[in-house]
Amino acid sequence: MPSVIVFGATGFLGAPLTRAIVKAHPDWKVTAYVRGTRTSDEVKKELGVKRIETGDFTEFEKIKALCKENDIAVNAGNSFTDAPISAIVAGLSERSEGPKGKLLHISGAGNFLDFGTTGEFNPASKVWDDDNEEDIKLVNDKMFNGQSDVVALQAGKNGAVDTYVVCTPVTYGGAAVGSKGMGVGYSLITGNAKPLGYVPYIGNGSAVLSTAHVLDVVPFMLKVLELAASGPAQGSVYSRWFNVETQRVAWKDMATELAKVMYAKGIFKSPEAKSVPLEEAGEGEVKYLVAGNMLMHTNRSARMGFKPTQPSILTQVHEDLKDAAL
Repeated sequence: MPSVIVFGATGFLGAPLTRAIVKAHPDWKVTAYVRGTRTSDEVKKELGVKRIETGDFTEFEKIKALCKENDIAVNAGNSFTDAPISAIVAGLSERSEGPKGKLLHISGAGNFLDFGTTGEFNPASKVWDDDNEEDIKLVNDKMFNGQSDVVALQAGKNGAVDTYVVCTPVTYGGAAVGSKGMGVGYSLITGNAKPLGYVPYIGNGSAVLSTAHVLDVVPFMLKVLELAASGPAQGSVYSRWFNVETQRVAWKDMATELAKVMYAKGIFKSPEAKSVPLEEAGEGEVKYLVAGNMLMHTNRSARMGFKPTQPSILTQVHEDLKDAAL
């Protein structure tokens, strides 16, 4: 039976994944790595695990040592920088007993934004296909999640670890799993809108956003983890990258529903989304999320059994954010 350590085990994806692992494989030795803001007994009860390790993602030596003693590490905690992934890879690479260390890394489809500025769907925009290894080879450290992805992919390429990557878009559905958090996607979008005083879309709002429901994502992540645990990795590291997506939605539709939610919560004075030019759509890189297209195929994942069944974010957003502190 493998030993597994999950980083970000109380997070939006990490918590339901950890519970799913424990339920499906009660004989596996599962360790949850979490921030020390709650008691270990609370977290053990919430996740169903027997072992808790506390710390933050900057504790390189601690993370390295923990990964050295585990068969599999799951990075569900941070995909925006090279922490903790560099420490995870260092620890897995130094395992001297048993099979090669295995890594399940959770990436983000922010990598695949086309950085359009018009807010309109672009039929010529690249569609990133998880079944095309040449597409995955283009992932680089200048992308939204590239700093962590490059470390994970390089470790798999040079044979240091058996790397598997699940790439998630804007993930929603927290209400369906009792999550106390919103997840990164909602946080970015609502955090961008709130200081503006409206939910923006750009131009005609036909630009496309990729989304995935947590109840579609987590069972597939478990399936990939089980594949990793089954034996030595097959194929190149680029053939072990899996995109997941429940539905693509137009930004105008997304903004329209979110505006209703924020109005109902008393945050905005109007329930209407607002079409604005790029320079009035927010600060930093988030406005490019609103302005551009995020397009990907899930052909490899589909062959692995990924089949989305959950409701659209356009309906789920109302339940997800009903009790959220925005």
